[in-house]
Amino acid sequence: MAVDDDPGSEPTDSNKSAWSVSRLNDEIAATLEAAADRFPTYVVGEVSDATAKGYGTFFTLRDVDGEETIQCIAWSSFREQFDAEITEGEEVIIRAQVDFYTEGGRTQLNVRDYWPVGDSERSQELEALRSKLDEEGLFDPDRKQPLPPFPSNIGVVTSLTGSAREDFRESAWGRAPGVTLTFFGATVQGTNAAASIVGSVRQANRDPDIDTIVVTRGGGADDTLWCFNEEPVVRAIADCATPTVVAVGHEDDETLAEDVADKAAMTPTDAGIVATPEMSTIRERVDTIERRLQTGYETVVSEQLDALSRRIENAVVGLERAAETRQARLQRAADLEQRIDTAYTTLTGSRLDAVDDRIETALQEIEHIAETEAVTVRAAQGRIGGLETRIDRAYETYVDQETEALERRIEEAYRDIETDTDVQEAKQEARQLRIVILVLVGLLLLGVALWAGGFL
Repeated sequence: MAVDDDPGSEPTDSNKSAWSVSRLNDEIAATLEAAADRFPTYVVGEVSDATAKGYGTFFTLRDVDGEETIQCIAWSSFREQFDAEITEGEEVIIRAQVDFYTEGGRTQLNVRDYWPVGDSERSQELEALRSKLDEEGLFDPDRKQPLPPFPSNIGVVTSLTGSAREDFRESAWGRAPGVTLTFFGATVQGTNAAASIVGSVRQANRDPDIDTIVVTRGGGADDTLWCFNEEPVVRAIADCATPTVVAVGHEDDETLAEDVADKAAMTPTDAGIVATPEMSTIRERVDTIERRLQTGYETVVSEQLDALSRRIENAVVGLERAAETRQARLQRAADLEQRIDTAYTTLTGSRLDAVDDRIETALQEIEHIAETEAVTVRAAQGRIGGLETRIDRAYETYVDQETEALERRIEEAYRDIETDTDVQEAKQEARQLRIVILVLVGLLLLGVALWAGGFL
């Protein structure tokens, strides 16, 4: 039906012929009731998103080979007669009739009986993946990281248009108004959801400013939450170096992503509580700690001041005693110095007198020795003079005698030479004799000089 864009136009005949919602829903109900024989009595599908109430159980029946779903209700009067419990993930056959709820304008199956036909293919895949991840240790509690108690920046992977974003923000800022929230938009259902979630999780993990990563979305049927069971999403969350929180759906929803996360929360609101500290409680604790610290500080300071005062008093007394001891030692030192001065003066005077006496005695001895030596020198000089005269005389006598003897020998030699036929030989001998005479004279003079030196 076309809608006039001009708000000022007048109603037309088509407006007057338009049906009300109530009339439309009544007509749909009547048409379905009239065509009841066209619908099958039994329907096969996979159970998901089951919610039990006192008056009945609501669940979604998903096509085994596709993504199509239809809502079902099993009223308590029929549910109590079923041979099996309504269990999510089971492939079942139900006996039901098509029912149209006119007040809500929705179609659902009114279930009269229920039979499981075995685990569905998707359930088998889920259990196989769960076993595989469990064997790898991805569900091991020891590998889970603790969440930072006071995060400054929380990275949130969720749809930017869903209610989960606002629920988480309201919850987180209600507890910790100063925390920064960085949103990483992701498609959280449909065929492209897994790749979108993986990309956003990895982007958040690479951001060095992010302290905690929260992956969340609101509730929905199991088939719409299935992307959080897909292996790439589960491994991306498990590989995060940054602590992770996963909150998917409502309280009864459970996914593999929540199992591998460091912390699981029931809802986006609960994720805000899990990921942030309660600042009001912390403030109260801080106030309590401050009071305790103040009391403890005052007590400790008082005790320390008292102890310090005692130590100061003891120190003053000790200093006074030390001063008295020092003064006594100074007095003793002064007395000792006086005694030393007196003893030094006395000892020095006596020793100087003794030295003077020794010096005087030594001088007298030296003078006596000098006088004695002078007399001795004069006597020696007289003796030497007499000796020189005697030597001179002896020398002259000796030389004269020797000269005369030599002359005689020369004369005799000349006479012998003259008688000798070989005059040349005589001359030669005469020359040799002269040389000998000269040598003897030199030796004689040398001997006289040496003899005279012995007396000196």
